[in-house]
Amino acid sequence: MSSVRIDVAPRAFIDLPIEVDDRWDEICAEKPRLFDGPILAFVGEDKGLIRARRDSYKRLVVQAESKGLIQPPVMQLSVTGILIARDTAGKPHVFFGKRSDDTRIYGSLWELGPSGGIDPPPAHVTALDEFAVIRQLQVECRDEVGITGVFTSHDILGLIDDPIAMSTDIVVRLDLQRRVHELIASTSNWEYAETRWVPADELVAFGDSERTIPPTAQLIPIVAEMLGE
Repeated sequence: MSSVRIDVAPRAFIDLPIEVDDRWDEICAEKPRLFDGPILAFVGEDKGLIRARRDSYKRLVVQAESKGLIQPPVMQLSVTGILIARDTAGKPHVFFGKRSDDTRIYGSLWELGPSGGIDPPPAHVTALDEFAVIRQLQVECRDEVGITGVFTSHDILGLIDDPIAMSTDIVVRLDLQRRVHELIASTSNWEYAETRWVPADELVAFGDSERTIPPTAQLIPIVAEMLGE
């Protein structure tokens, strides 16, 4: 998948059953950082054209607990970054974040990232281009790990499904202009408890020794091969 376009359809539901609101209130009492908001749900893909619809985060979260309440089902359309920066010798390093226990799912597990749902556009906009996806990833980089600045290139690597988290992610490689020693990642945001830049030739060993989310476990050997390791 060398490029991508997203067609955005209206939401497929009107009113939520009272049971959904009740279950949402219970979940928020357990994880008070959660809040509802609009999301994009993945519908399908064909030759780089992604079909999505407008949906809500509440439906996504409740679905994980009570699948029978949510129709049609929700697979959040998201973006996952493969951030690559080089040291002074030109050796590539790849960014990983260890998820906080306060996140909705996969607490204390490492992931390639950052990652996040793709924000729905304004109501009158019915399509998003590739650069909207890149901008979303840049927002995640800034907000989740404090990484800002220029990237030298990007590449759309493809899609990866996560049936546990109920998401379909567009995987994007970003090569950063700044050197690894300049990228002091901030962990002030609650999403990551710890961050690490792993040398390309240590990726497979890192995946074998650390607990990672399932999509990251699938991607590590692909990224290692991509970087020639």
